[in-house]
Amino acid sequence: MSESQQNPIPPITPDGREFVGRSQEMDLLRSALAEAKDGRGQVVMLTGEPGIGKTRTAQELARHAEAQGARLLWGWCYEGEGAPPYWPWVVPIQSYVRHTAPDSLRAQLGPGMADIAGLVPEIAEKLGDVPPPTPVAPEQARFRLFDAVTSFLKRAAADEPILLVLDDIHWADEPSLLLLQFLARQIDDSRLMIVLTSREAEAAGSPAVTETLAQLSRLPAFRRHVLSGLAIGDVRRFFQVEAGQDPDADLVQSLHAHTEGNPFFLAEVIRLMASQEGTGEDGAGALGLPQGVRDVIGQRLRRLSDQCNTALTTASVVGREFDFRMLGIVMEDVSETELLALVDEALEAHLIEEAPGQGDRYVFPHALVQQTLLESLSSSRKVRLHARIGEVLETLYGGQPENHAAELAHHFSEAAPVLGTDKMVRYALMAGEKALAAFAHEEAMGYFTQGLEAKKITVDDDSPALDAETAALLFGAGQAQASTLRRGAAHNLTRAFDYYSGVGDAVKAVEVAEFPMAPGVGRLRVTGLISRALELLPPDSLEAARLLSRYGWALGQEVGDYDKAMAALNQALAIAQEQGDQVLEMSTRANSAEVNFFNLRHQEVLDDGPKMRELGRQVENPQAEVAYRISAIMAAYALGQKEDFDRLLDSSVELAAETRDQTLLTGTLFVNSALAFTKGQWSLVRDLTDRGLAA
Repeated sequence: MSESQQNPIPPITPDGREFVGRSQEMDLLRSALAEAKDGRGQVVMLTGEPGIGKTRTAQELARHAEAQGARLLWGWCYEGEGAPPYWPWVVPIQSYVRHTAPDSLRAQLGPGMADIAGLVPEIAEKLGDVPPPTPVAPEQARFRLFDAVTSFLKRAAADEPILLVLDDIHWADEPSLLLLQFLARQIDDSRLMIVLTSREAEAAGSPAVTETLAQLSRLPAFRRHVLSGLAIGDVRRFFQVEAGQDPDADLVQSLHAHTEGNPFFLAEVIRLMASQEGTGEDGAGALGLPQGVRDVIGQRLRRLSDQCNTALTTASVVGREFDFRMLGIVMEDVSETELLALVDEALEAHLIEEAPGQGDRYVFPHALVQQTLLESLSSSRKVRLHARIGEVLETLYGGQPENHAAELAHHFSEAAPVLGTDKMVRYALMAGEKALAAFAHEEAMGYFTQGLEAKKITVDDDSPALDAETAALLFGAGQAQASTLRRGAAHNLTRAFDYYSGVGDAVKAVEVAEFPMAPGVGRLRVTGLISRALELLPPDSLEAARLLSRYGWALGQEVGDYDKAMAALNQALAIAQEQGDQVLEMSTRANSAEVNFFNLRHQEVLDDGPKMRELGRQVENPQAEVAYRISAIMAAYALGQKEDFDRLLDSSVELAAETRDQTLLTGTLFVNSALAFTKGQWSLVRDLTDRGLAA
């Protein structure tokens, strides 16, 4: 799947056919849209069985929304593996970027532009120079990304109301669901309406989706509508619209009984009847109606030529959407003219559709069509098709496989029985690193685990890394575990470090030791890693100083050895000053302040204040400035130094918010709310506490 590909599923049905039924649901959806347009954001879920009309109902709302002057953004989730992280969000943001003037786009993206540009490269392509985001710990980077996307959508909706549809969220990756939860909590005062569609059974079988729905159900703005089958009167009208004929009562009754009013099933049956010339008055008796929608699709497929079926089954292995050029290369024995005829045959049968604005790209109109085709393949044939498709995609993607690593990893994983695991491991590592860069830690962990299992080791065992690829997988797994506060992070970082240090790769070993572990996730073991990494570096280098700064903080906070902590911090400070690295000097002084405060050295904390203010005027290091201020506020309060206390407290929350660092913001809010509590400022306590909980 191309990451730059637009949404292949048209948000508005192009043929303008009448929308049948759902009058009650549409009234509720239009009412929710009106609420959102008035500045009261809404989240609505449409759920039901496959083919019940969830997407079609959302399309009808989209038609109404655009007529009412709202901006439509449409995202969709990809079934199975191979989609990039945050795919349901990437697609609508890409669309918005393409169709928004640069000046407006820059203003709406605001301070989070760099974070979103890492997810959607089209932003940098359109706006030119986009600076890289300020490095922060991985868990903070994800918070910052979520905050950036939320703020962007709210600012965009302030300019014009937005209807955001996320289709098929039962297939969403976990990071995308976490972003949905984050956004949904903060749209109460926005002109944004989010519509979700989901199959009931699949959603119930996914712990991540179940948890997301549980979180959404607590929100006042959330509504859930379960779509059921069309009533018998609507089935009659549906037949009239689809077949262009007026059915008799027996046929309507038979159709309703067999399809239970499921619109997709109903449409497929009507098309099958039309192909068998069975839509007349005696159609109900003349046609033995299939018992399931897959049976209907199977019968319709059997009416196509053998070559057309071969082309469609090959395309189904590619995915829900496919490219004509790629299909032609895979089916090398079929000429371009012959393949065009086969595609036309499938189009005429309504088994595929052209992807609007996509040139030679096509899409299966419903996942059930693709699934039925896949199920018709033998395991042996499917494996070999995945192998061929993977090799073709490798050639097509040329020198940029990293942008398509997830897709390649999927195909080579399925092809492992015939190709082996080498390529699968290569692309799993690449996909995992790509997911880490997008803060999709859960997705990354899946890829790293997959690669390690192919190497016959796991994240839980003690097997050493025997090659650089395994060490890289372990390093990635450790990063993903640390970023999601999972056990085993330090264990896998140590395994990676052991390999790199053992083969003399000091650069990679230091990179492992420098990884910023979250509080409480094996910090003691990482302190040992830093100590070992320091032995690999020139003692007066900036690289050593950065490690010493972290080492001193960890010794003071986690080990409780104040003397050793300050010795390391002072050594780091001396190197930073000698080398003129004022950013590192600020970070080290902030670390020293935390160690001093937790060891009740309150005056030492405040003594650094003048130097921190001086450095803050010369260089940008807001994270260090806020971290120092938190320690200094508490130290000034402990010493009863009101002047310092008031000065430090002033604008501290605003400064912390500007860093867009969750830990610093919640820490600042906590300190401010605690101090407001001591003053009896109850309203302020509540405001600060509510804001902290929301963060």
